[in-house]
Amino acid sequence: MAMKLRSPRIPVAGLVLASLVVGLAACSPGSSRDDGKAELTLWTQETEPDRVQRTEANLARFTEETGIPVKLVTVDEGSLAETMLTNAASGTLPDVVNHPMVMTARWAAAGLLDEQAAQDVIADLGEDTFRSAGLEFAKYDGEYAAVPTEGWGNLLYYRKDLFDAKGLSAPSSVQDILDAAKVLNDPAHQQYGIVLGTDPAHPVTEQTFESLGLANGCQIIDEAGDLQFESDPCVQTFALYKELAQYAPSGTFASSDSRAAYLAGQAAMLIQSPALLHRLAGLDDAEIPACAQCGDDPAYLAKNTGLVSSIEGLNGGSAQYGRTNNFGITIDAHTEEAKQLVEYLLSDGYQEWLQQIPNLMIPMRAGTAENPTEYVDVWKTLDVGVDRPGKLTDYWGEEVVDDLVEGAENFTVWGVPQGYGELAGVLYETLAVPAAVGEVLQGATTPQAAAAEVQDRIESELSTIQNG
Repeated sequence: MAMKLRSPRIPVAGLVLASLVVGLAACSPGSSRDDGKAELTLWTQETEPDRVQRTEANLARFTEETGIPVKLVTVDEGSLAETMLTNAASGTLPDVVNHPMVMTARWAAAGLLDEQAAQDVIADLGEDTFRSAGLEFAKYDGEYAAVPTEGWGNLLYYRKDLFDAKGLSAPSSVQDILDAAKVLNDPAHQQYGIVLGTDPAHPVTEQTFESLGLANGCQIIDEAGDLQFESDPCVQTFALYKELAQYAPSGTFASSDSRAAYLAGQAAMLIQSPALLHRLAGLDDAEIPACAQCGDDPAYLAKNTGLVSSIEGLNGGSAQYGRTNNFGITIDAHTEEAKQLVEYLLSDGYQEWLQQIPNLMIPMRAGTAENPTEYVDVWKTLDVGVDRPGKLTDYWGEEVVDDLVEGAENFTVWGVPQGYGELAGVLYETLAVPAAVGEVLQGATTPQAAAAEVQDRIESELSTIQNG
């Protein structure tokens, strides 16, 4: 059943459920000090201690330059949406929040973001200095609601050595992936054709499904505003996922589990973010390559892994799922000081911001008016190592790294190109797709019923939101 959507401004009270637990109620928004200087609060999703330490040092430099102190608060991505709405209800929003683009439209619709402040920052820095995909993913209702920061696109990792041994070409299409998974699957020897995100409560399952779905032409909505999740391409993607799962290790796999299987040499293919790149090179002792050949050469997997960005679907199209993050200035912010902070983090403090985890932080601001590629050029030189230094170009070469950067101009996701970023936010928050994938993989439902179930969930959620 098709459903026409609209994009109303949604009262905060209509979004915050009574069952929510206050996550950061003690974290107040920016307050004023005795000397009159505003004290800002910045929320970040980057919770690893080394990244926190780096960002705190970066913020200290901002304070030294401006006299404006900043309190850094870490919020795990999985609880960010809930925490934001809860703190909105209690009047304790931060001044600035770094967040996935799927949340921007939701928060803008709820009236939580100062859209004019975001537009001012983009204008001050120069709209044409930002990547087009980043700008598109920062919009709500045709206007910028947040400021693009960084992003990444999903990659298909594949074992070149295993492919070569079987005479297989690079898997550039969904059909190639399916064919190779069959050929390379050898569970008797702990070797699987592919490893998939299968955790019904983890975003990686949606990201993997969405990567394949976008390639196949599966969209959640069309330009006319009709929901499309019951369409043939989406049903087809559920069936494809179930078929691929036959050639994957059994069990529940989230991001880290999937990486572990590939790092152990147990999988011929994996669809995931660039977070795996430095780990394949043996630069992170927390997740070290453990394949049979890796003892003699820790970088064996890096040398023998190929990367595919845009995947061709079963219906002739191609796509690369991508995700960007944004800085949102909230309605409770000390606006002028918050704008100063965001502009600093996207200029003088940008390199240090990107250095937190360069693999996942391809700059959405490419450069300046004077040097249009300044930040992209700097990004290519950043150290991606955790326990040992190393650059992406050391292991993957200039051509692959250039492809990562260029691919950021063509990222796509559900809903946003059609003007319904809020709809993507609904899916992301409810985890409706991973839950449906889990049911299909368990044999509890059919691909057709799963697609219908997700569409019903979307309709129900949107009806509740639109009616306040």
